[in-house]
Amino acid sequence: ISAHYNLCLSGSSDSPTSASQVAGIIESTGSIIEVLSKIDSEGVSANHTSHATSTATSGFAGAIGQKLPPFSYAYTELEAIMYALGVGASIKDPKDLKFVYEGSSDFSCLPTFGVIIGQKSLMGGGLAEIPGLSINFAKVLHGEQYLELYKPLPRAGKLKCEAVVADVLDKGSGVVIIMDVYSYSEKELICHNQFSLFLVGSGGFGGKRTSDKVKVAVAIPNRPPDAVLTDTTSLNQAALYRLSGDWNPLHIDPNFASLAGFDKPILHGLCTFGFSARRILQQFADNDVSRFKAIKARFAKPVYPGQTLQTEMWKEGNRIHFQTKVQETGDIVISNAYVDLAPTSDTSAKTPSEGGKLQSTLVFEEIGRRLKDVGPEVVKKVNAVFEWHITKGGNIGAKWTIDLKSGSGKVYQGPAKGAADTTIILSDEDFMEVVLGKLDPQKAFFSGRLKARGNIMLSQKLQMILKDYAKL
Repeated sequence: ISAHYNLCLSGSSDSPTSASQVAGIIESTGSIIEVLSKIDSEGVSANHTSHATSTATSGFAGAIGQKLPPFSYAYTELEAIMYALGVGASIKDPKDLKFVYEGSSDFSCLPTFGVIIGQKSLMGGGLAEIPGLSINFAKVLHGEQYLELYKPLPRAGKLKCEAVVADVLDKGSGVVIIMDVYSYSEKELICHNQFSLFLVGSGGFGGKRTSDKVKVAVAIPNRPPDAVLTDTTSLNQAALYRLSGDWNPLHIDPNFASLAGFDKPILHGLCTFGFSARRILQQFADNDVSRFKAIKARFAKPVYPGQTLQTEMWKEGNRIHFQTKVQETGDIVISNAYVDLAPTSDTSAKTPSEGGKLQSTLVFEEIGRRLKDVGPEVVKKVNAVFEWHITKGGNIGAKWTIDLKSGSGKVYQGPAKGAADTTIILSDEDFMEVVLGKLDPQKAFFSGRLKARGNIMLSQKLQMILKDYAKL
């Protein structure tokens, strides 16, 4: 429940400054301790999956199955990098470079960036439009979060999102709204979020207490953890994380935090969530985002920026159970949580074999055929060896060498047999965009989509030769 109080102040999180909004958050947070004390005893975030069919006697039942207006979320590498920095990725760890530098050959979005994509429906106050949910949205608390990825998030893109009220549960002291958000790239499902929102004081309407639609939280194993990693959050952590879209002043404004009953602003619960997921990906999947399948977590207590997060992890097959503590106090702030990873064999099967299923293969083969006619002349003008690394889905899918030093020149699949003068790294898609004249190589270089090392100036000669002789 930590850190997402007041998600939809009066239907919007963007302008939380009116007197009624301030009063609402004071009222909601004034009973936080009482709510937290009841979570375990009343099962606010129940693990049960029974098919209880109690008939609700209020308008809440009519909200089930209601859809929010579809929305789109567009992002670039900038938003992905901002998020990664917000959840602790750092250039101090060379393995994190792929998350914070768009020029990295395997630049990737952290998997939990998916929650940023899905939360817009909630942050925009869309719940207020649902028939039957005529409640005080200043009392919305974030209880649990589930995220499932069906493929790695694109490094940049525009996803269409559809949100639906999956279920409404009566917990006595409050109501739990289960919100499912599905995000698509055109017609392909990319990820699924499930937000479990607890509405303080709205229970007791006679509705069911459990649902088979809830993604179940799971208790940690009863043994010492297999790995423990710590992160000391920055005093600026919440200020940085909020740039990813959660503008709640509870996380930045000391006066607002004081009114809400806190000594100082608290960290976003989903920020702590991101820290822990990042550590699990690092510890058990070598930062391979293609292995990340799903994460489920329950928010238990708040964190203050500057405190140290201790992520404790238990490996059981491809499921990594975890809980997160504040090291200074020993408080558990994320509980009953897990990350599901894809088996290594699954991801290797998805990685293209060198040259296989890549559009660029046809181009390199054509270059090789055409160089047979003009090889000696080309060698004389260029006298260099070029190695190409063609990536697919963040992984190297093929290596090609254009050897314009030996004999009449040749093109072959694989790394250069000697030292290459210039190495060029480009995705298969971007390579084809360059070939078709839709992507300017210079712009691709300065935007980080095309990488080069070695004698970069030689690539100008190569471009001239390909233009004059290969007619590509």
